Amino acid sequence: MSKGADKFKEIEARWINLDEDDIASKLEKIGAKMTGDFFFREWIFAHPEWKKDNRRLRIRTDGVNNWITYKANKTWTIDSTEEVEIVVPSAEDAIRLVNALGVPQTRYAEHKRRTFKLGNIVFDMDGWPQIPMVLEIEAPTEDEVRNGAELLGLSWDDAIFVDQFWVHKKYYGIDLAGIPDYRFTAIK
Repeated sequence: MSKGADKFKEIEARWINLDEDDIASKLEKIGAKMTGDFFFREWIFAHPEWKKDNRRLRIRTDGVNNWITYKANKTWTIDSTEEVEIVVPSAEDAIRLVNALGVPQTRYAEHKRRTFKLGNIVFDMDGWPQIPMVLEIEAPTEDEVRNGAELLGLSWDDAIFVDQFWVHKKYYGIDLAGIPDYRFTAIK
């Protein structure tokens, strides 16, 4: 999560339909350092009435670290994602807590991520089971996100400001609401 003026706001943009090897090569050329190669498992929870504000709880693990995150998007702009994230001792305990609170699980998902960093700019190359790589650029300010895009030769006109649920639905025709188990090994 960014540490901008509002510490509970993410400032990020995404790009789709990019060549993964080309982006990795460009990141290396600009001096970005790879800081992680992750396989995430995540559980998404939301009450039906949360849908209008795109609110959800996400529990994520990379097998070592575990997080529970509250996210909300009333609008879709570069800085519209409200995010509150805490580290938890285990994903299983966090799932038990959310279940005890009565928040229904809507989806289990897996994705791969390669993270690169250049100064304050974080570049995440996300791989999902049914779509091509999605590049996310996040930084403490919009200017830094724009700078990261410019360094990679990306057009700001191609930036998108929706989360992965909407990337899948709007750009690839995949409604994750109908896929409660979204993983690489088997789609159920």
